[in-house]
Amino acid sequence: MSSEKIRVGHVITRFHGAGGAKNTIMTCAGLDKSRFEVDLIVGASADKWRAEGAGVTWIQIPDLVRQVHPVKDVRAARSLKHLFAERHYDIVHTHLGKAGILGRWAASQAKTPITIHGLHGATFNPTQSAISNAVYLMLEKKAMAWTDKIISVGEDLMQRYLDAGVGRPEDYVIIHSGMDLTAFRQAAEMSREQRRAKRRQLGIPEDAFIAGYIAALEWRKGHHHLIDVMKELAPTYPKLHMVFAGEGFSSQRLKQLVMDAGLTDRIHFLGYRNDVPEIMAMLDVKLFASEREGLPQVLVQADAVGVPVLAFEAEGVREMVHDGVNGFVFPHGDAKSMASALVRFMKEPGLREEMGEKGRALVDDRWDIATMQRKTQELYDELLQEKGLL
Repeated sequence: MSSEKIRVGHVITRFHGAGGAKNTIMTCAGLDKSRFEVDLIVGASADKWRAEGAGVTWIQIPDLVRQVHPVKDVRAARSLKHLFAERHYDIVHTHLGKAGILGRWAASQAKTPITIHGLHGATFNPTQSAISNAVYLMLEKKAMAWTDKIISVGEDLMQRYLDAGVGRPEDYVIIHSGMDLTAFRQAAEMSREQRRAKRRQLGIPEDAFIAGYIAALEWRKGHHHLIDVMKELAPTYPKLHMVFAGEGFSSQRLKQLVMDAGLTDRIHFLGYRNDVPEIMAMLDVKLFASEREGLPQVLVQADAVGVPVLAFEAEGVREMVHDGVNGFVFPHGDAKSMASALVRFMKEPGLREEMGEKGRALVDDRWDIATMQRKTQELYDELLQEKGLL
């Protein structure tokens, strides 16, 4: 066994506040720095300050961008290949779609001993064109030849890939994204007066029935479907309000939809929030409308707070929303069914409370940051032993 540290390169295209980036930096931070030397290799869209304190070396590849760009993609692949060859990584661990394809190819060219891909969401899904799905599926299948193991954040996501013929069951391991749920569990104990105070602070009537969605204001997150729900119910249920917490590049488009519908006094845009646990605790029901995910962390958080959920189908949803137990799940975009369930919740407060409590029981140590970090390092050691590097 060598006395030198094991060199690990994590590769991700976008590094900001989203779930994949959080998963990546927590994984990096959790590696034993007495044994592992860790580089974080990021694309053009990246916030360096988010990696501070994680014990990593920050390396930026400007040509590694999210959008398909043939010229930049070729340059990024070459840059990664040269970097991997120069840094002599024992393990390359890629994350997300673009970095996953280019990074795994580069690792194979640089003859990196171990290549792992972190699967945080499907690159192919029903909301994309048939051509896009065919291209992504072809690339994912091709990339399996350069992959020693895939870490999937959820069972649904893994099964989608297996059903599409991407790899075999033994190529995968499930390690759920870890998160700090302390504040959410504490928020579950907020008193009725504390919840009313939060509503007053936000300018929402204390006696309102509030359905809320915490998500980036991006079109793929499905806010427009929830606006349709409110358009249907607002005239009949004057106490119903919605809150959207988050910011994003579809902000103005969504606000215009709300204005055109005459719902500016019923749908509240809260912007970026650093008090998400308290926001969730003041809700009567948590909404979820995203087109695609890996495993939505906000649903784990909603369960920890004890808020029932109404969700559209997406990868990972049914792992945390057991239909008829702690909420209800509907086909994506089925605004009428979601509206009907929302009316039922308004009329049956006992059902809301019962489902909220059942949701809290679903949150166990699978979701702890320490569990994710431990399982990831154990996988590294297992693969290092198989390759004779330990």
